[in-house]
Amino acid sequence: MEDHTPTRPEGISEILKRSRRPFLISRRSSSSAEDCPQEQEKLCPDCGKLLRVVFMDHPAYLAATGKSPHWAELPCESCERNRVIAEIEERAAAGERDRLGRLLEDSMLKRRFVGKTFENFCLYGEHQERQAKILTYAKTFADDFSRHRDAGTWLLFVGNTGTGKGHLCAAIINRIIQAGWSALFTKTPRLLREIKETFNRDAEVTQGEILRRMGALDLLVIDEVGVQFGTDTERMILYEVLDLRYEAMLPVILTSNVRNLKTLEKLLGERIIDRLFEGESRILFFDWESYRRFNHQGRNEGMLSGASPELFPIEGRMR
Repeated sequence: MEDHTPTRPEGISEILKRSRRPFLISRRSSSSAEDCPQEQEKLCPDCGKLLRVVFMDHPAYLAATGKSPHWAELPCESCERNRVIAEIEERAAAGERDRLGRLLEDSMLKRRFVGKTFENFCLYGEHQERQAKILTYAKTFADDFSRHRDAGTWLLFVGNTGTGKGHLCAAIINRIIQAGWSALFTKTPRLLREIKETFNRDAEVTQGEILRRMGALDLLVIDEVGVQFGTDTERMILYEVLDLRYEAMLPVILTSNVRNLKTLEKLLGERIIDRLFEGESRILFFDWESYRRFNHQGRNEGMLSGASPELFPIEGRMR
């Protein structure tokens, strides 16, 4: 039968004997210190500063350890202070990494987009100058996000699939998250589906809760605007989300493969398109061939002829 008799607690004598660090319990004025010559002063092997010593002659300490009165070195104050500071800084850095990790996770960037940055955005084909202008503007938007956050700047990225719209959206999100801002990347069908699901009685999340989250984000990115059916219900949902952001003067980035503003106007409503004409809001056109197609073919065939006459030039600021 197994013995469950509790073991005797370790006494203070055993603890003191095992301790390597001197206990600050001695009396420096003790007369016995005069009879025990102090060892030669020593320097810290790590930082080279003078180590302090203390005379250990407290009766309780001597009785517990069985030692004679003696001088003992104290840990280096400078090294101990630096160690504590380093630990505090590491805990703070770990906390910041955890916070940024949660922000990135909350952004809903999928694995394909997490590594997208401005630095690995490739210029290609015949329209590298226009690509460079859009890249520069997107980077400036991210680097100066605090101002755009206050101004409530909206952006609309228009262009065919594979032209870099998603890459730059992800690069912007990754950059501003590193600065501590919150962001969400969602595709239009997913957003509409999640809000429609709240119409069910047994839905775990309400429409109001989703809208509140959309209104609390520093940046909302809605990808693939225009792939929805364009019903009155879908138009109402998108309008409610975007109107909430507009009223709160919060930034929005929309991306779409629909290159005709009149068609987009039917999908989003005239009021939403009109808001892209305020302040520093812009419509940027990715009017070049898909990178995947260009990379696969290895030549510049099939380049797009340019933006529709109804679209604004890249350099044109919305007024």
